[in-house]
Amino acid sequence: MDIFLIDKSEGEIKISLYDDNLALIESESFADLYTLNFHLQTLVKKRGIEKGLLVIHDKDKNAVSLSLASDENSFFVGS
Repeated sequence: MDIFLIDKSEGEIKISLYDDNLALIESESFADLYTLNFHLQTLVKKRGIEKGLLVIHDKDKNAVSLSLASDENSFFVGS
């Protein structure tokens, strides 16, 4: 299972994709959630990812949420 670490803060959203051995596969930054979610959908299709753990760290709210994405439509980050 791949792990998606998403750091949200005002003005920037960073995604880091790790494999099941916690080796970094890809890292990129985005200006908004729309672009991040589009990239997530593309990344899932490109790499053939079936399941993933989304770890979302909202730095502005000082909160962390976890969700298990088990199909293509569940790889989505809300506001």
